[in-house]
Amino acid sequence: MFRLEMLPARCGDCLLLEYGPPGASRLVVIDGGLGETAAVLWNRLEGLRHERGAETLEIELLVVTHIDNDHIVGIIELLEAAHPTLKIHDIWFNGRPQLMGLPAAGSVAEHGGTGLPGDLLGGADAGTSSAAAALPTPADLLGPRQGDALSGLLAARKLPWNAHPLWQGRAIMVSEQAALPTITLGCGLQLTVLGPTFPRLYKLCQGWLDVLGGSDEAPAASGGTGPADLLGRGDTWPPSWQDAVSGDTSAANGSSIMLLAEHAGRAILLAGDGYAPDLAQALERLRQERGLGEARLPLDAFKLAHHGSAKNLDAAVLGKIDCSRYLISTDGSTHKHPDHQALLRILRHAPRRPELLFNYEAATTAPWRDGKADVVEQGFQNYTTRFPAQPSEGLRLEF
Repeated sequence: MFRLEMLPARCGDCLLLEYGPPGASRLVVIDGGLGETAAVLWNRLEGLRHERGAETLEIELLVVTHIDNDHIVGIIELLEAAHPTLKIHDIWFNGRPQLMGLPAAGSVAEHGGTGLPGDLLGGADAGTSSAAAALPTPADLLGPRQGDALSGLLAARKLPWNAHPLWQGRAIMVSEQAALPTITLGCGLQLTVLGPTFPRLYKLCQGWLDVLGGSDEAPAASGGTGPADLLGRGDTWPPSWQDAVSGDTSAANGSSIMLLAEHAGRAILLAGDGYAPDLAQALERLRQERGLGEARLPLDAFKLAHHGSAKNLDAAVLGKIDCSRYLISTDGSTHKHPDHQALLRILRHAPRRPELLFNYEAATTAPWRDGKADVVEQGFQNYTTRFPAQPSEGLRLEF
C-alpha cells in the first residue's frame, strides 16, 4: 500500500505517509501544523496503533520541513507530551545546531562554489572566494544563544535527530557537487532530497531570530484597518489570468526540506514551502540524473508548495513534471490560500486533465468546484476537484 493523508491543519501542513504491505505498513510524518493540530495528529496515530493492536506505534521518520509556526508548533506540542506509546526512529529538522555547523560561505565557495546569490556574496564581487570569505560564518550569525524550542527539546530528550548515516547529525541539504541525496527506508520507501541548498540555509541564518516561530510572510503594506497578513489576497471570483509572476522571499520558506517520495512504482512530490526556482532546478537535476533528458518526471501526486501560493509555483516547475493530481493543504485562513494564479497555472501548463485535491472545503477552495464553469469558459482546460469525505479526517489518497 501507499497512502498519503493531508490531515486538517488549518492554514498549515500535517502529512502522514503510510506504505508497505498491509498489516505491516510503516509510517512517515511530515510537519505538524499549528498547536491545535497536535491533538489531531495524536488522535490519528493512536487510532492507527489501536487498529494494529500494538503497544507502541513506530514512526520510521518525522520530518519538520522548516521553522514556520504552521509546520512546527504541532510537532513541538506532540513531542513535549512524551507519549510513551510512540517511538520515532529518526527526526529530520534543520535546527540551530545544524545551522551553526554549516561551513563558512568562503570555505564552501573555495571548493567549487555554492550558487550563493549576489546579495549574499557582495554585488560585483559575487562568486569570488575573497568576497565569500568576508561573510560571517553561520555560527557568528546565530550567536551563542542556547537551543530554540524544537532544537532544545530534541537535545534534552536525546531523540534521534538527523541520525541517518548520510547526515550524521549535520544539516539536511543538497550539494551542487554531488548527486541529489537519496535514502531508502525499511519496506522500500525511497526519499530523494530536493532542497534546501546551502545558500537558502545561510539566508535563514541571517534572519533566524527574526523569522523563528513567526509568520511565513512579511506583512505587506496596506491601507486596511487590520494586520496586513490577515487581509487576504484580494482574489475575486471568477479568477482571471495574470502574466506577472513574483517569487517568495521568506528565508524560512526557502529553507524547506523538499522531498520526492517513491514506493512500489508510485511517486509523490512534497515541496514544503520551498521556492519555485529551487524546485525547478532540483527537478531538472533529477531528470538528468535519471536519464530522462527532456521527458517530464512522472508523478502520481504533487503537494503544492506553500499551500497553493502563486509565489511558489511557476511554469518552470510545471513544465518538468507529468502529473494529474495536485494537492492543496489549507483552510484558507490567515493568508487566504490557495491563490487563483497558482491553480490557473496548473490548468494552463498541466499536460493532462488535472485533479485539484483539497483537505478543506472552505471559502477559498469550494468555488473551484462550484464555479468550475466560470473557469473553463475562459479557455482553461477542464479539471476535477476532490474534497474530504469526512472533514475531521482531512483528505486521504490511495495510490
